[in-house]
Amino acid sequence: MKRMIKLTHTKLLSFLCLLLAVTVLSSCKKDKDERTSQIQLLSYGPTGAMHGDTLRFFGTNLDKVTEVQFTGPSAVVKQSEFKKQDWEELLLIVPEAAERGYVTLKTPQGDIVTKTMLNLSVESTVTQVSGPARPGETVTLTGNYLNWVKSVTFNKNLVVSSFVSQSINKLEVTIPETAQTGRLMIAFGGTDSSATETDTLWVKLPTTTGMTPATVKPGNNLTITGTDLDLARKVIFTGVATPVTTFVSQSATQIVVAVPVTAKKGKLILEAASGVQTTSAADLDMVLPMATNVTPASVNLNGDVTITGTNLDLVRKVIFSGVAPAVTTFVSQSATQIVVKAPAGARKGKITIEAASGVQTQSTGEISVVLPTITSFSPSPVTPGTNLTINGTRLDMVTSVIFQNAPAVNSFVSKSASQIVVKVPAGVLNGKVTLGISNPTDTVQSAQSLEIAGAAPPPTLAVPIYLDEVKNWSGWNGGWGGTKVMDNADPVREGTKSIKINYNAGADYGSPFQLGAGNLSVGTNTTFKLSIYGAPGSNGKAIQVKLNGNSGP
Repeated sequence: MKRMIKLTHTKLLSFLCLLLAVTVLSSCKKDKDERTSQIQLLSYGPTGAMHGDTLRFFGTNLDKVTEVQFTGPSAVVKQSEFKKQDWEELLLIVPEAAERGYVTLKTPQGDIVTKTMLNLSVESTVTQVSGPARPGETVTLTGNYLNWVKSVTFNKNLVVSSFVSQSINKLEVTIPETAQTGRLMIAFGGTDSSATETDTLWVKLPTTTGMTPATVKPGNNLTITGTDLDLARKVIFTGVATPVTTFVSQSATQIVVAVPVTAKKGKLILEAASGVQTTSAADLDMVLPMATNVTPASVNLNGDVTITGTNLDLVRKVIFSGVAPAVTTFVSQSATQIVVKAPAGARKGKITIEAASGVQTQSTGEISVVLPTITSFSPSPVTPGTNLTINGTRLDMVTSVIFQNAPAVNSFVSKSASQIVVKVPAGVLNGKVTLGISNPTDTVQSAQSLEIAGAAPPPTLAVPIYLDEVKNWSGWNGGWGGTKVMDNADPVREGTKSIKINYNAGADYGSPFQLGAGNLSVGTNTTFKLSIYGAPGSNGKAIQVKLNGNSGP
């Protein structure tokens, strides 16, 4: 016989509730029985917390944690300071001294270290910068959260990441040797790394307060007095391209340095390792060579000239009046005397002496240079192939006679101090006579022109386009090769100057000369003529004339 069991809704609900209760009680008993005795850290956070925020730790048996140690000096939270602590949760306040790093939980079973670093959201601030200070000294920054600073950037992007000391409220940094005055850029870490700018750090510089002697002789020692002079790496003199970097002696208050021989009067500049310069308030004056006397009063070319004076050992060049190049080699030289040969081209006038600096001084007296002179010709006009008598003075110095349009004549019928008799070569033209001198090579030209018998004078120019100088013309006067002399004195067609072009057949591609954009009116003229003087060696050469765009041979 089968029995049927019938449950009403009310009884079924009661049964389910009872069953659930039994199940829950059974589960709770099971969890309690399964609780481990091991102290574990499962997680912590939040990431990006700030100092003073609540930090939460989750795990097991956290009620046994006795202390939490953060990275950073004295960054410890004791158990008595926990905000909450139970079996599975621990809450505490992030201490001010906490820095980026691992967190350690102190327990009876040993230390538990977080698997990830704690990073915080911070903002370092600087309230004061010490100074002024010298390179190599320590600058102190005061503020807050300076223990989070990663680097300090000085002016001109000079980065320092190693510090003398670092704490929450103080940062000490050694000033680099090349540091310059300027604001500091402080870079700090944290979840939102950033940077902040400080007030200006004043970096000391070497400063000149005095120089002795005030007038110094190049090559001698100069004593510079001042402050922070041990910071100077270079001393820069006026007129000297290369700074002086080696000193006789150096201290914080004094530098002794040898003055370069090329130094000129002017300010003295000191340069620190940073490249920043300071300039002396006063000029440093230089001793210069002075010529007080020149002997003899009249000297032959290549003869000895004696210059007496002071500081003549500083002289590098002796410059005579005339067109002679500077003399740089002396017979003898001392501080009080120079003996030098009178060079070719020397003429009457004062002597200039030049120091290594390029500064020049001039003698008070003049010297006269003995040269041959021409006083007259006989006969004049003279016929080519006949003898010409040249009268004058010091003609015994002459080694050649040069006529117009003829090679130099080096042999004479006779020669004395007052007269030369020479045979006139064929083909010569009217013009001045040039006397050649040797030892050293030089020339002297006659004041008057020698007339040649049978040489017809050129016709008068109707419209000269060049008379002593180029007037009312512009444009270019260039060419390809050759050299052009715009103020040639001999020969001259009309006036006192002419244009001369020297042509090197072996190297030059023509030697053109051009004048353009002139205002010369030729409306009434029908013929264009020009005369060209061909010097020796020009025979057989072609000349091209181009006028208004038309060329002709």
